[in-house]
Amino acid sequence: MNAGLWAECWIGVALAGPLVAGVLGWVGSRAQREFLRGVLVLGTLALFWMGGQILSGHMVAGALPLPAPFPRLVFAPLPLAGLWSSLSGLLLLATGLLIWRHERAANLLWALVPMAASIGLFLLAGDGLTLLLGLEAVSLTSYLGLISSRRSRKIWNAGWVLLILSEMGGLLLILAIGLIVIHHGPGLPWNDSFPALARDAARISLGGRLVIMILVLLAFGVKAGLFPVMIWMPLAEPEAPGPIAGIFSGIFTALAILGMMAVERVVLPGMAWGVVLFVLGTVGAVIAALYSVVSRHVKQILAYSTLEILGLVFAALGIWAMAAHVAPLSLVSTLAWDAAMILLIMHAGSKFVLFALTEHTESLARTVDGLGGLARRFPSLSVVAAVGVATLAAIPPLGGFVGEWLLLEAILKPLGTTESLRNVHLLFVFGGIFLAMATALGVATYIRWFGYVFLGPERRPNSAAQLPQSIGRHQIAGYALALLPVLLAGPGVPWLIPWLNVQGQRDFLNNAQKVIAPLFVHPQAVPLFVHIGGTLVKAPGAPGTIFYPQGFSVGDPYVLLGMGLALALAVALVRAFWRRGAAVRYVRPWTGGTREYSPLTSFSAEGFVHPLRLAFHAFYGLQRERWSRSGVRFYRHTIIYRLEQQGYLPVLRAGQWVAEKIRKTQSGSTPLYLAYLMGATVLALALALWHPGA
Repeated sequence: MNAGLWAECWIGVALAGPLVAGVLGWVGSRAQREFLRGVLVLGTLALFWMGGQILSGHMVAGALPLPAPFPRLVFAPLPLAGLWSSLSGLLLLATGLLIWRHERAANLLWALVPMAASIGLFLLAGDGLTLLLGLEAVSLTSYLGLISSRRSRKIWNAGWVLLILSEMGGLLLILAIGLIVIHHGPGLPWNDSFPALARDAARISLGGRLVIMILVLLAFGVKAGLFPVMIWMPLAEPEAPGPIAGIFSGIFTALAILGMMAVERVVLPGMAWGVVLFVLGTVGAVIAALYSVVSRHVKQILAYSTLEILGLVFAALGIWAMAAHVAPLSLVSTLAWDAAMILLIMHAGSKFVLFALTEHTESLARTVDGLGGLARRFPSLSVVAAVGVATLAAIPPLGGFVGEWLLLEAILKPLGTTESLRNVHLLFVFGGIFLAMATALGVATYIRWFGYVFLGPERRPNSAAQLPQSIGRHQIAGYALALLPVLLAGPGVPWLIPWLNVQGQRDFLNNAQKVIAPLFVHPQAVPLFVHIGGTLVKAPGAPGTIFYPQGFSVGDPYVLLGMGLALALAVALVRAFWRRGAAVRYVRPWTGGTREYSPLTSFSAEGFVHPLRLAFHAFYGLQRERWSRSGVRFYRHTIIYRLEQQGYLPVLRAGQWVAEKIRKTQSGSTPLYLAYLMGATVLALALALWHPGA
């Protein structure tokens, strides 16, 4: 099957699936639900099949003819479409297992079937205007996934924000493509394919191409969690069902980045494009990390941490773009490219798992200081959550560690000896300071989230009665499937990184040097990155070291893991030795002190981040109120979300003011009409009399 036939199949699934299910609703809700479940399973299998065809190179471009005067639609796989088709099928299959006996399974299936079809269609939208259609399909199914299962004012508000920003993104993409098409050569037949658009873009100045890519960046940045157009995520993801929020966070963001990269390959915007990506990614990562570490809502913490990881991804892509432009033979671009892709892959699995886990806790509480003790009640879930949290917190040898390690190496590795290359490297190092702060805040976020949700005592009386009695085997299987990307991006890097480099060299990379080497098998294969006078920990038989970014080895994460376990064992032995002699006071974790749980210790989640709130007081703009609850008096600090309150609200007020003035033109007031007429006449006379030579 070519890409055109696959696209027809996905369009048919998106239209016929819900239509047939609606007809079956007359037979009974059970028949309707089972039909949608079967369509979802077929859709996941089709994503696997399509991914296999793309990976094997058997997928060719195809066209979907339309009646005149409309042009035909050309479909071709996006970059890395084979990988993300398989990962999307995996997470959708995991979703089907997790909601097998869900009380709102039917409502969720109504959204999941079109979402699967939109993912398949978008992955084939790698040529021309079909990319716009794929973005529109993903936007509409995102809105459907948000509002299909629940009814509340918050959900409708978040849905409207998502839909409006998505449609604005579509308009920006139309404008960007239009700016390319107007440079089409005279006398040539109109063609919207990517090769034709690339020829048209080559006629545009470098500044014009940068403007076009900024429009594309904003168009896809809505879905990709780009600062400052990511405002819908902290609003929508906390209200969406757990698995749906996981797909939003892990799959749709990656698809948007793939779409943006496909257009970047056509436009070739130059060095400034990398600077824009690096700056916006760094700023977004820091701001998201600051908000995630102080948030109380279980899902909102995860939503902001999604923006933090995506900020790291955009920063890595910025380094890739700049390094590829100023130092084509340097390995920095390959390191940054690998870092971005590995961060996306590990984030897809780990964040899906954590969002899905919240379905088991929402019946009890939606804030971290209202939860606790789940590790004892559901040990299997706590293990799954620990793997997801450890991945995001960059614990070796998991994917978060590998991605952030490669990003660190890309930042620290010098580009060259000329003054211009040193200045670019200085920009990397300066931004790396803020990226390091964002990752450190991210670690604190994940420790706080896991600690207060799974460790310590139960926070509410009779909470056991409000929790599910057991976790089904089908749910455990769903979580296990969703963790496979985590293993692929961590222990699987010996196979993943070489494959990523082969795929990237087709379109994005111009450096064939090896990024990794099996240190303890062929240590001489580790490239020497930086010449320094001494080494901290000498790698056996290799010119590099373990703790300095001279070479990345697949053995490094395991070396660090072994050292961490050894240190933990040493601490345990010291504690056991001292326990025999003197008394040691043990503090119960996540309770706020040594006392048993009481109202006095119920606000320890707030106290955990209080020093950070004070340290960044100027950023947060804290509003402090004194509360009294259960006989306990305490201060609660309200965070000001500056982007919403000081960024978007003034724009909204300005739009309302303009709309009010325009509305008054229809008021029927003769003096007002005369005033408008006189003002327009005076302005026209002034423009007519003015000219540059005056």
